[in-house]
Amino acid sequence: MAELSIRLSTSPRAQRLLIWWGVAFAVIFALAWGFLIRLLPLPAATWPPEQVAAFYQANTIPIRIGATICSWTGAFMVPIAMVVCVQMSKLETGWPIWSVLQLVGGALMSMFLVFPPILWGAAAFHPDRAAYATALIHDLANLTLVTTDQYFIFQMVPIGWLALKAGTARNGAFPRWFGFLTIWIAIIFEAGAFAFIPRTGPFAWNGLFVFWFPLVGFGIWISVKCTLCLKAITRQERQCG
Repeated sequence: MAELSIRLSTSPRAQRLLIWWGVAFAVIFALAWGFLIRLLPLPAATWPPEQVAAFYQANTIPIRIGATICSWTGAFMVPIAMVVCVQMSKLETGWPIWSVLQLVGGALMSMFLVFPPILWGAAAFHPDRAAYATALIHDLANLTLVTTDQYFIFQMVPIGWLALKAGTARNGAFPRWFGFLTIWIAIIFEAGAFAFIPRTGPFAWNGLFVFWFPLVGFGIWISVKCTLCLKAITRQERQCG
């Protein structure tokens, strides 16, 4: 009973603040990536080192400013994962193992949203360096962004499992259909690792299956997840009030 009391006493106001904190940082991150770093979408993996170096030389200042902004906002998944953990824990009995696994997965996956802007900024930091060195950093940044599927699954599978298992629960934040959506997004994300193999086509780092499907799917998934959490918080607040 004491454990249940602790879970139910989590502040609705704090949960809303964390959700909107994460959403605001996600929007700022995307804008900095697209309009300052200018690598949304990613360029072709077939660019020769000279073309890569020329891009960073021509855009060195906005890329470094964008990297600075992304350094402030890149870990936007952490506060969102915390609220999801709170909401998931309401559906578990005993120690909330699935909720905590989701939190750990969400925190660790943030690293691979944080690292690419750091590397893009490093590539632009010395625009006069040898072209092959800039191209190496550029390759590492882009591959880090699209191939790092290691931790995403540890966030998505727990959410999908609990949503499918307890999606009809009265206090549950995530309905069964969101469980199916989450599993599909997880499967889509796993295609990212194929970017190590081709440099052109749908499995290249800017291809349909490696870049566009995961990017659009991630945006939809985050938006729906945050909306469901906010609705659940309001519903739970009314029930307790």
